[in-house]
Amino acid sequence: MKKHLLLISLAASAVLADTFTLGQVNVLNTPLEESPLEQTMSAETIAQQNSETVADALNNISGVSMSMMGARNEATLSIRGFDAKRVGVFIDGIPVYVPYDGNFDYDRFLTSDIAQIDVSKGFSSVAYGANTMGGVINIISKRPTKPLEGEIKVGMVLDSDTALSRKTASLNLGTRQDHLYAQLGAVYSDQNHFRLSDDYSGSASQPEGDRLRSATEDYKISFKTGYIADDGSEIAIGYSNQNGEKQQPPSTNPVYNSVRYWDWPYWDKESVFITGQKNLGNGYIKALAYYDTFENSLYSYANNTYSTFNSFGSTFKSKYDDYSYGGRLEYGIELEKHFLSAALNYKKDVHKGYDINKATSHETLTENYEDHTLSVGLEDVYTLSSQWQILGGVSYDRRDADKIYDTNPTLASALSLETQSSFNPEAAVVYSPDSTSKIRASIARKTYMPSMKDRYSRTLKIPPLYPNPELDNETATHYELGYQKNFGLFSTRLNGFFTRVDDAIQQTLYAPNPSFYQNQNVGSFYHRGIETELSYKSDTLEAGGNYTYTSVKNRTDASIKRTDVPRHQLFAYSQVDVGANIALYGDMKFRKGAYDQIADNSYIISPTFTTFDLKAIYKPTANVTAEVGIKNLTDKFYQYDLGFPTEGREFFATLGYKF
Repeated sequence: MKKHLLLISLAASAVLADTFTLGQVNVLNTPLEESPLEQTMSAETIAQQNSETVADALNNISGVSMSMMGARNEATLSIRGFDAKRVGVFIDGIPVYVPYDGNFDYDRFLTSDIAQIDVSKGFSSVAYGANTMGGVINIISKRPTKPLEGEIKVGMVLDSDTALSRKTASLNLGTRQDHLYAQLGAVYSDQNHFRLSDDYSGSASQPEGDRLRSATEDYKISFKTGYIADDGSEIAIGYSNQNGEKQQPPSTNPVYNSVRYWDWPYWDKESVFITGQKNLGNGYIKALAYYDTFENSLYSYANNTYSTFNSFGSTFKSKYDDYSYGGRLEYGIELEKHFLSAALNYKKDVHKGYDINKATSHETLTENYEDHTLSVGLEDVYTLSSQWQILGGVSYDRRDADKIYDTNPTLASALSLETQSSFNPEAAVVYSPDSTSKIRASIARKTYMPSMKDRYSRTLKIPPLYPNPELDNETATHYELGYQKNFGLFSTRLNGFFTRVDDAIQQTLYAPNPSFYQNQNVGSFYHRGIETELSYKSDTLEAGGNYTYTSVKNRTDASIKRTDVPRHQLFAYSQVDVGANIALYGDMKFRKGAYDQIADNSYIISPTFTTFDLKAIYKPTANVTAEVGIKNLTDKFYQYDLGFPTEGREFFATLGYKF
């Protein structure tokens, strides 16, 4: 199969696809929905499953599990037991994780302007660059296909007492005029509260009923415009502005998490990019340049009035002003049975932390760290025959610390500029015994370069932490065997994986001063598991689901656990057409066996839970869709992070119009 023909057709057939293909990074010359190395979730699936945020959507993919950092009111994800810091997160191929700690609040990103989400687990393209040890999530935006097209959608959510708790709205407009196109997107969500399950019995910090301090507001505006030449070459520029504000609900139980009186006045991201691809007959050149900013502020108050501060350090006002800029250059060429590609990535990360005076609001720069990362990667897809393909890849990544500024004179003396580098080979074999089946075997070495927070974080809180700028990389070796097959109206996928992690970063006693702890490379882990998927689709019935078993074993210190990783996770769904333009949809989620670390640093297994959602879909015309439904049908009381319960039963309604 000719890969360059696919690359040209992907760009030239924009009238047939509404995905911004310049933002994609493919390993194999096959559509992602058929790839044995990657998985994709379409906008249609996201809407069907009623996933309002990226966290909701990805929680339904095998091998991916959602969790909450309750003390930060932040949704996070793990892939096969690897936390969000070790997963590369991209939007249209642009790395968007926070420069300081590598985290990403998946609840702040709404889904209405998304065309698809691509997920790589373990084995991933070296074109993404560095820090993809646990996998890759690439969120792809929409691209117009018609002279005028759009979608307007509004929705509301009622709590179990039928009080209005959240309202949402989105607008997507696009135009394709000969060689030119333009796309505008706007999404908005405003939540004034959510109500807890009636099974919750109340506590000193949180009574029954409405969740305290549970208001959030998020909105995003995005725009891009591009030009597609006759040969399929394409160039585009884009801009997005994401703004958020969230309150911090208090812990319901100090045994699990201490009660904090925090607030987040703003949580904002802004990105601008230019990207393009020139097709060269039997190859291509692709380039990307971007500038991405992250700004947020955190206030810690003295009590539950959220209005007063103490004179000592338990209360504070702070803010982060972080930004990244960089680019990617790719070149690919077909040479007989080989398709060779090379990629060069450069990324500059800057973190600035400020203390804000509680009385005067004067801002003082307290920390300023800068890094730059360079990554060079080579890949080869060797097609032996219509049945066999061999993939090989290798990357060299290097990160240099460029600047350290810290106002703490004692700890600043321990900081030094260091360099980390890594060499990451990978290989895979794909065998297609027939046109409906694929078998893959792969091995990949991936690296996590410790974040600024890992290296420089210092605190006098419990436990007191001493910085360690000389931290080495974590390394993971992923082994995977997979099988997928389509037969009639059914499709199935089965993956088995085993990963060895060495030099894992863990907090341990700091020998020169045992009253402190320090991040050190002292851990070794085994990640192993199975993912199974099955789906069925006919004209009137669609059903399916997936199950994931994940085991993470600490080979160095069994007393230290990986938290927020369920041992068993199941998702199942069904949609049936009942006539008169009406369909019924339902799904269930089951989660069991995740460890949670509580206030005294001991571990507890989070309670097992199962939730059910149900909705009715009415399409009076091809352009209009109305939905009404219930989330958490049984009003289950459940928690991802102990002390931070989630929503009880909710009723929702949405109305959408496409043109």
